[in-house]
Amino acid sequence: MIITNVKLVNFRNYENAEIELSKNINLFFGKNGSGKTNILESIYVSSITKSYRTNKDIEVIKFNKDFTNIFVDYVDKRNNKKKTQIYISNINKKVVKEDEIAVKKLSNYIGNYNIVVFSPESLDIIKGSPKNRRKFIDILLSQLSKQYLIKLQEYNKLLLLKNATLRLEKSKIDINYLDVIDEKLTEYIKYIVNERKLIINKIQKYAEIIQKELTNDLEEIKIKYQTDFLDLNKEEILKLLKKQREQDIFKKSSSKGIQRDDILIYINDLEVNIYGSQGQNRTALLTLKLSELEIIKEEKEENPILLLDDVLSELDKSRIQYLLKYITNYQTVITTTEKEGLEELENVTFFKVSKGKVEKIKKE
Repeated sequence: MIITNVKLVNFRNYENAEIELSKNINLFFGKNGSGKTNILESIYVSSITKSYRTNKDIEVIKFNKDFTNIFVDYVDKRNNKKKTQIYISNINKKVVKEDEIAVKKLSNYIGNYNIVVFSPESLDIIKGSPKNRRKFIDILLSQLSKQYLIKLQEYNKLLLLKNATLRLEKSKIDINYLDVIDEKLTEYIKYIVNERKLIINKIQKYAEIIQKELTNDLEEIKIKYQTDFLDLNKEEILKLLKKQREQDIFKKSSSKGIQRDDILIYINDLEVNIYGSQGQNRTALLTLKLSELEIIKEEKEENPILLLDDVLSELDKSRIQYLLKYITNYQTVITTTEKEGLEELENVTFFKVSKGKVEKIKKE
């Protein structure tokens, strides 16, 4: 699929902007704070319905405005022209429309077109908490499978109910009610763990090749799934949940569940987030993101859109050259402070960004 047009109303520092994208590389350059990243963020929100920069929807609304609108036109893999709209108000109301028809369930919308974002914040996947790595896996799986997204949402709802019950005084806790919740959680755990295991194996397959190419065979990457439930059947999962019951009641929180999972990343058999250099962390992240790109392409039978937010300054020359060669066949949106050194790239459309204004310019 290809995005053809993006229109922003009251989004971040854009009061009204319309951008016509090329099907190849779109490079936005300008000073820090000019609004380059906001363009990438808006495209991401139009696909995932949430920002990768904040957990609060209203933060994307322009200061002193009551709402924001993101309009995106795209052409799908069957060459059908599509229109999407994301409306967010300052009272936390969100409306998603597809071809001017309101979407009732976001799970039916997410995955219609797929995005891979690589930004400085993405380094949290490597260096941050397990939550960041789970989020990376869950967003990838949610784009690939509506069923996965639905089951993950249902799991999270049940977990909230379980934790609310565990916070009650012990004498008021209904054990039968906890049994019912745990039995239902068991079904979701079995499914989610299996899907996470499968996707991590697929990431590993691509990552092995990409990491070796990026490091001239000097580094080997291994990705391992850490969970309490690997290869357990439903009876074993339920037994494990119930075994923790007394501890959960004492701590007033669920101590076992997929919300405790982690994805461990090793370079040459050492955990990269602990022992890796800054360069190794960035290379591992690039490997993960390019693996994500390949998996979406394989599973959806179409190229995802790649968003590169100021990452060229984070990579050395050889990795930049590898990345730019890799993305030749993908629609890509890149932000950078300087376009010098990139003018000779083929199939690139340049946009100058200044104080919330976007100007398409000709290559010199």
